[in-house]
Amino acid sequence: MGINKKTCIYVGILSAIALALYAFLISSYHISDTTMLVFWSILAVIVESLLVPLPNNTVGISVGYAVNISSVIVGGPLLATTISALGFLFRVAKVTGRGYIHSLNLPPYKTVFNISQSIIVTSIISLTYIAIGGVVGEFSLLPTIAILLLGILLNTTIISGFLTFATNQSFYKVWINNVKGMFVSAIAVGTMGIIVALAFIGYGYGAVLLFFGPLLLARYSFKLYIEMRNLYLSTIQALNKSLEAKDPYTSGHAARVEKFAVELAEAYNLPFESIQNIRTAAILHDIGKIGINDGILNKASKLTAEEFQQIMRHPSIGADIISKVDFLKDITGIIKHHHERYDGKGYPDGLTGVSIPIEACVLTIADSYDAMTTDRPYRKALTKEEALEEIRKCAGTQFHPALADKFIAMMSR
Repeated sequence: MGINKKTCIYVGILSAIALALYAFLISSYHISDTTMLVFWSILAVIVESLLVPLPNNTVGISVGYAVNISSVIVGGPLLATTISALGFLFRVAKVTGRGYIHSLNLPPYKTVFNISQSIIVTSIISLTYIAIGGVVGEFSLLPTIAILLLGILLNTTIISGFLTFATNQSFYKVWINNVKGMFVSAIAVGTMGIIVALAFIGYGYGAVLLFFGPLLLARYSFKLYIEMRNLYLSTIQALNKSLEAKDPYTSGHAARVEKFAVELAEAYNLPFESIQNIRTAAILHDIGKIGINDGILNKASKLTAEEFQQIMRHPSIGADIISKVDFLKDITGIIKHHHERYDGKGYPDGLTGVSIPIEACVLTIADSYDAMTTDRPYRKALTKEEALEEIRKCAGTQFHPALADKFIAMMSR
């Protein structure tokens, strides 16, 4: 990922804020215990080095937040902020496919961003802890809960801001895709940090080392979760590749349908989960064609009535295949009903109106538009304007009327 002007400005602003906050901490607080500084710094470097990249490989997670929370409670603002920054500065993380990453082989702006983020988040939650009644070296329940949640909010917001400018996507989309799903895990890690702080306050350095094992176990759980998500994505890609090998028309079609369908779903303000289901269903919507004779799929002339009857089986075949894959069960109905018509003349079940899943209605329009604007052996592609006019004519009969209007407006822009 290169750096553009907006990203550069964003990182510059963050670094200025971080410098101002750290200067304030130096002038207002001091570190009296060098042993504590060294001990917690080593822990911070170790846990930050155990980075687990998310599936998009643009952001990673670690159990470092536990050490942040602990050091805030036991050491105060300056110590906590210092060890947090040192954790990022000296970490050496092994990432699959990229080898070891550290400050010396990362682009400078990424190192500056990571350290600035750590200083901003840790200093703010440290100062908040004291401002709302927390006492350094003692456990205070409500202040601790407050900074636990505040730290997660600040972290996710700052990271999403960075990715928004770096990838030119909407902030909401970036936040949803990258970090929203990690909220529960971050709370669990932060809670582990509270336990570590209690162990240190009650029993000293040795007790902290005893709780380092559970932190590593939490990191291992993160890793398993991410690997399972990667396996899901690989399964979807493998299914799609198997279909592309059988039906040349499908190559590129699924990706275009996904793009149109997701944009329409977002424009229609469907819930996030529905959009994610549409995204997956769009990739796999024709998977049932695996069960259709190659001669029919690749026929250069118009299909006979009997051959079309065979083609009409592919939504049901696809739904049956998908229903056998546990993590894809939510899209079974979308796959099965993406050839239904609003007037009830579609297939396989002849559903009408609102009885058709809204996600399937979205997919129907995207699928039809791409089919109309793509050359086939038996006909030339329609122009964009001709295809949109066809959708306008069929709104309320073949297509969901409100979705059809939204799609036409969206594509016209």
